[in-house]
Amino acid sequence: MLALRSYLLVGLAGIASEVFIFSKGEWDRHSPTILKFLISVQALVTVWFKIYGFTLLSSIQQTCVLTAVYAISLFTAMSIYRLFFHPLRGFPGPIAARVSVFWILKQNLPQLLFYRKLRQLHNDYGDFVRTRPRELSICHPDAVMDILGPRSKVVKGEFYEHMWPHQNLQLTRDIAFHKSKRRVWDKAFSPSALRDYVPRLAGHHAEVIELLDKHSRSGVPVDVTRVFMDVQFDVISDFSFGKSWNMLTSGKPHPLVKDFVENKRIVGFLINFLWIFHLTKLFPGVEGMIDEMLKEYGKMLEERRQMRSPLPDFYTYFSQNPQAIKDGPADAQLAVIAGADTTALTLIHIFYILARYPDIQSNLHAELDPLPASAEDSGLVSDQYLAPRPYLNGIINEVLRLYSPVPAALQRLTPPEGATIAGRYVPGNMNVSVPTYALHRDPRAFAQPDEFIPERWSSQPELIIRKDAFIAFSYGPENCVGRPLAMMQLRMLVARIARRFEVSVPKGADKEWRKFEEEKADCFVLDVRKLPMVFKERVKH
Repeated sequence: MLALRSYLLVGLAGIASEVFIFSKGEWDRHSPTILKFLISVQALVTVWFKIYGFTLLSSIQQTCVLTAVYAISLFTAMSIYRLFFHPLRGFPGPIAARVSVFWILKQNLPQLLFYRKLRQLHNDYGDFVRTRPRELSICHPDAVMDILGPRSKVVKGEFYEHMWPHQNLQLTRDIAFHKSKRRVWDKAFSPSALRDYVPRLAGHHAEVIELLDKHSRSGVPVDVTRVFMDVQFDVISDFSFGKSWNMLTSGKPHPLVKDFVENKRIVGFLINFLWIFHLTKLFPGVEGMIDEMLKEYGKMLEERRQMRSPLPDFYTYFSQNPQAIKDGPADAQLAVIAGADTTALTLIHIFYILARYPDIQSNLHAELDPLPASAEDSGLVSDQYLAPRPYLNGIINEVLRLYSPVPAALQRLTPPEGATIAGRYVPGNMNVSVPTYALHRDPRAFAQPDEFIPERWSSQPELIIRKDAFIAFSYGPENCVGRPLAMMQLRMLVARIARRFEVSVPKGADKEWRKFEEEKADCFVLDVRKLPMVFKERVKH
């Protein structure tokens, strides 16, 4: 009788937990606290059974049975609520996705290619797809303005707290904090600041040319994935800390980059499932690793503070704001990872396209060859000549459209009163997102969406139906602050290399190229395989 009453009470507790607690609000960040609480309750129940006269083994067995009853009741109530009573119950999507995040976990493993599957889901279900119990993926051009636009009341979701309590420009949900910090970052990427960065940039680009020249003379293919990753981390470390990590010239990755690259797929998987990510912090040393990483960034910033840098860098501007100094380590991490990784990925895909399509490469040569080069630094073309070049910019934009470094969606949260998105009302406090990969291939936004056509950005504007659907740098007040620097870097390095070399696919590299094409994992930012390429010095006529 006691056991039956206990099972009934525990079962009711499971149902009540869902009805009054877990069906409301955000819980991912609290998963460690929930687990600790559950373990504490289990320990108390075990002790209670022992006091009641059970043996230790029987006490543990009874506790496990009650835990199972609670879990079954909780998850049964959760499933019923999510299927039949949830505010998103009227939106289409796979049944398993409506019930549990484990569905999307299964879809994403082992290669982290859910961003591609999501496009097919939108083809099957329409503009609105319920991909998680309280999350909608919305693939419609109108959703960009409705979710990310300057007048939207939709705000950042819980994803942006995955580094809590640490905050930076990107990883914060505090609108006032973001606005204050954004003013500082905007100064660091102003036109005058960009002009000041050119000498640093030119030096790193010269190192790339020297390396490619050696490979050109030897005829040995070069892994452009490694080259562009190395040079971009050198550039951003130079801009952030006043000195380069010299990864390109030494051939050795900086320890922070080594850890980032080795753990990129693991971390990328975990941050897509935040409750798992937060639970990993319970493992010994994990929280300490994060703190040590930020301390390392802090040390480098302190070294920069004591340095008399002859050339302006990010710190020149950040040091003018006390708040920027306080959050320096977290901001430095953002600058390094976001600034280096995304630009490198774009460079890799630009040269992938040039090697794959010789006609596009020839057209680019024809546009760039007449441009004047710097007398002091042979081959360097000023961005003032490159910025108006339609074909060069068309290639960059088309790469960003079809091979966006961030292919998945940026999570946002609807306001309590709800929001009308793409013509449909979405209830309040629900996660929504616009899937970049799918939207950039939507025929309502881009004609011939799967075709790489640089001319759509210049001489064939009719191929762009909805320019506001191009969100490679996000959109609205929280768009990518580093866009001006990224575009300048891309134009200058692509032009300098393309004027000097022809690129092609190496013989016998089909397997490596196929792996590169098929195994681009979504780790929030793409993770790509090696890409061997032949560089041959051009003979100009």
